[in-house]
Amino acid sequence: MSFTVIESDVRRLWAAVRFVDASSARAIDTPLVVAAPGTRWQRNRSGLYVLVQRDGAPVLAGYENAFDPLPATPPATIDATVHDPAGRRLPRRFALPLPRSPLPAGPTGERFQPLTVVLDPAPGAPVLATWAVLRLSVTRGGAPAAQVAVRVRRAAGGALLGRGCSDARGEALVAAAGIEQVTVGDGEIVVEREVDAEIELSVDPAADPSEPLDPDALALRPGVVRTTVAITLASGRHAALAIALP
Repeated sequence: MSFTVIESDVRRLWAAVRFVDASSARAIDTPLVVAAPGTRWQRNRSGLYVLVQRDGAPVLAGYENAFDPLPATPPATIDATVHDPAGRRLPRRFALPLPRSPLPAGPTGERFQPLTVVLDPAPGAPVLATWAVLRLSVTRGGAPAAQVAVRVRRAAGGALLGRGCSDARGEALVAAAGIEQVTVGDGEIVVEREVDAEIELSVDPAADPSEPLDPDALALRPGVVRTTVAITLASGRHAALAIALP
């Protein structure tokens, strides 16, 4: 018995990405623009951005035949950018390693879980009245410092309270949504309305300020310019600070 193939249409879903708002920690449900050279992305009904086609991307050349056996190190990494047409969040770069691992790291393997990418708020993004809000003006050498990754952590324990990134004007917004309005205090203090925190700022002097960067990679990268500033936060309090980086 012989068969004749009249038409062949092979489609592949490579991976999915979920974008999360840094201030609210909620998935972003408004349209975003995701791009990477030689790739095509499609937003599905769940708000995930799915890599559906590679359109001859050089980084994925030969990738389809690299599954037997599955390599320990992903043979390809998609270097992509995302920006918010509404201007509520800052553009950024992110890396998507492929293939997604089929080995179970929980109830299902990584292959079936979207990559989560956090988007930092633009300086003019809306905030809630109960959030502790920091508005930073960051400079370096007397000029606005763009693309400075900002992390705000509790002074005791180092838990992350909020994050942000500076825009081309050196302006950054950080909203700490998880600070309680009233907490039980120690010793003779019955209640505490304030939280001691530290602002950590990281900047790469060699980076091109006109190109989006990966703020998560920058915040962890050794050898960059890094400064820490102490501050006290409270729910509903807004503070404005001018910080000069060395």
